Amino acid sequence: MNHFFEIVLELLSDFVKHSPEKMPDEITYNPNFIVKHPIKKNIARILATAIIIIVFSLLWIFVKDDTRVLFLIFILLAVVLFLFSLSAFSFKCSVTENSLKSSYWGLFAKQIQWSDVQCIKVIEHTGEKSVIIAIYNENGKSIMDFNTDMDNTWYVVKMAEAKKITVNHEQEC
Repeated sequence: MNHFFEIVLELLSDFVKHSPEKMPDEITYNPNFIVKHPIKKNIARILATAIIIIVFSLLWIFVKDDTRVLFLIFILLAVVLFLFSLSAFSFKCSVTENSLKSSYWGLFAKQIQWSDVQCIKVIEHTGEKSVIIAIYNENGKSIMDFNTDMDNTWYVVKMAEAKKITVNHEQEC
């Protein structure tokens, strides 16, 4: 059980970083790629939430005090986290020279043509490791966004630069 808590704390501390990521200088143009969440992190999150659900379910079964309600609340919260982890695991965005097509479990597909993209904003949050890359249409509406924790996210910015789409860099506190 001690090892479980060490693993969870290690995963949580991995997300904390004081300076945001920067686009690598050596990144090259890639005409076709897939943006998705890293498989290892997703599996670790899914397993961690499944273990939390199991532990609190066992506690809920064996403990007969008033704390059972608290265990049930923790179980429900962990189930919600488990569902979010599953949806992150299923997210995939195929990027080609013509369009971006995202889907969850192959369903709920959303396709955006590069010709509909007005600008891309690279948003850095002070004190956070990851950077948000948001894609905006001609109406100024955010139509898709990515987090740099995902695989191949910087290629989206590189492709936008190659297509002469405006890339704005912003910093937020």
